[in-house]
Amino acid sequence: MKKKLIISLSALLVIALGVGGYLLYIMKFKEYDVADESVSEIIEDPFEIELPDGTIITLDDSGEDIIEKVSDKESDKEDGQASSDSTDESDDDEGSIPVSGKGQSSKTPSGSTNSSSNTGSTSKPTSKPTTNTSTAGPGNTGSKVTVASIKEKYSPAFAALEGQAESKLNALIGRAKNEYLTKKENGEKVDYGYFYNKYTSAAAELEGRTDSVFNGVLKAIEKDLEKNGYDKSYAKSFQDEYNAQKKIRKESLMKKAVGR
Repeated sequence: MKKKLIISLSALLVIALGVGGYLLYIMKFKEYDVADESVSEIIEDPFEIELPDGTIITLDDSGEDIIEKVSDKESDKEDGQASSDSTDESDDDEGSIPVSGKGQSSKTPSGSTNSSSNTGSTSKPTSKPTTNTSTAGPGNTGSKVTVASIKEKYSPAFAALEGQAESKLNALIGRAKNEYLTKKENGEKVDYGYFYNKYTSAAAELEGRTDSVFNGVLKAIEKDLEKNGYDKSYAKSFQDEYNAQKKIRKESLMKKAVGR
């Protein structure tokens, strides 16, 4: 009896190992044709994250290297400032009154004359002392830049990254479900190994792109902290929060994948 039990358990173990090995093969090692233009469009749709200084962070075509560019509104602002400065200089040239010496008069553009006095008195321009104050953000003129104020101004950038990543992930899940239902409706065989390989690899690529953009934003806040005399380790809280959100996204992906 004992011998038969041992043989039965051994047989079950062999079967279990065989099934497990086959599942591992179809899930991990078997090659599938998973090329899909719709999936590629979702993954390669560029992230665009605007930093507090107006810089836009995005990725190059490879999805690995960060590209920084000036936002359109920031560019328009600079063009407008340059135009304003040019106009001011032109106005100053037209309204200036050259003075050649004492007792001589000079004409303004309107034709009026201004006579200089022979008393030798000169008027001195009044000047105001300039102050150099750091600001913690709009509306906080004169307040000291703090770690909290620096982190606060980067919060919208991280929130934008989280929102864009979530949107792309939902689009990927929607595509997977749509493909599955289409195959079922058309009476096609549903190969779960194909679906697993196709969409887990797509999700992994999307995660890698998201990580690259996050690291670009993180480096920007670290530079800002150091520029204001703080240690860049203060930015670690963003890293911790990002990792926590990434874990939540993965759990959400698994629940949505099984229809929960």
